[in-house]
Amino acid sequence: MKIINVIANARQGGMPEHVLTLSRELKQRGHQVQVLSMTAGPMVQALERAGINTVTVPRLSHRMGKNPLLAVKVTRITRGLLQHMDPDIIHTHGPRAHILAGRASRYPGGHSLVATVHGSYRQFMAGNGGEFSRVTRRLKQLQYLGIDRYTAGIADRVIAVSDATRDDLVKGAGVPADKVCVIHNGVARQQVSDEEIAAVRGGLGLGDARKLVAYVGRMAFHKGAGDLVSAAAAVARQAPGARMVMVGEGPLSDELKEGVAAEGLRDRVMFTGHREDAVSIIAASDLFVLPSLSEGLALTLLEAAMTSTAMIATDVGGNPDVVRPGETGLLVPPRDPEALAAAIVDLLRDDSRRAEMGAAARRLWEREFTVGRMVDSIEALYGELTADRRND
Repeated sequence: MKIINVIANARQGGMPEHVLTLSRELKQRGHQVQVLSMTAGPMVQALERAGINTVTVPRLSHRMGKNPLLAVKVTRITRGLLQHMDPDIIHTHGPRAHILAGRASRYPGGHSLVATVHGSYRQFMAGNGGEFSRVTRRLKQLQYLGIDRYTAGIADRVIAVSDATRDDLVKGAGVPADKVCVIHNGVARQQVSDEEIAAVRGGLGLGDARKLVAYVGRMAFHKGAGDLVSAAAAVARQAPGARMVMVGEGPLSDELKEGVAAEGLRDRVMFTGHREDAVSIIAASDLFVLPSLSEGLALTLLEAAMTSTAMIATDVGGNPDVVRPGETGLLVPPRDPEALAAAIVDLLRDDSRRAEMGAAARRLWEREFTVGRMVDSIEALYGELTADRRND
């Protein structure tokens, strides 16, 4: 099959990583895969290194919503690119990609349109609504609800990355249930050796006896990184030997560092910025924490499960699909630093329980969250749609 993945943001993050993984695996299975990106970024470079042809739509595309004439121009350019590529499947990822490719794909041909919703309108508002005024919040809610409905209207099939995302689309946005299927994200197997773990811990200034709590993600409001910093003081008092490492970058990086300094926790909480070896850091940790205000299905949780690391996450979005309370980790309410701190301390004090949870998480990853399982399901969906086209 000839497949085009369309994405708006090719910078760092879960969605670009998903598109990169999916594209590489499909190519390895013999499909002709191309990627259409609305921005340049590290993902484009990684795709090119993997031998996957990537075309970047002019950067003007990010201003389409503010300029109708520009939207017409970019849509026309994109339609020309799609017609030239002549795909069997156009697969979009993210709201702007849904809109652009949805408009541009309206030309005669034998292609099918698949849209993966990595986070619903409700999940977006849960994670970002606190940053807006009441009026802006309502307008944003209507905007993203409209995008979800538009996406479902133009797509032949919609993929939801978690059960919660599917429920939001069907029950909240009114998308027909038979048009939505759940295909969980997957992450590839990575072996992290004892030597790599020792090197990571040594690089962080830790010995074997120190307990390490890891967070990997954007330093942004919707990821709840501020709640983890707020919880750090209580953790430091009750588990003085523990250390935290926060991996990633984002708009709140400086503010979070200032908060740590104000609490006198510079020797307890480390900020590393972006790290290519983030999976090794998770594997070197005793506990992985994801305090998000909203999630579709976080790849970092899957990486923690893959590395047999016990997890604590907020009870939002797709987190419960991976963090099974009492089995693979613990769930806490969002925006509750006290509950988060209590859960962290609870597991740090119980080595055997953490080990059992880590082993259960690994078994769960092997059953449900491998790249092979994810791509098997997506490939089967593509095959079903192309067969339907041939039979029409």
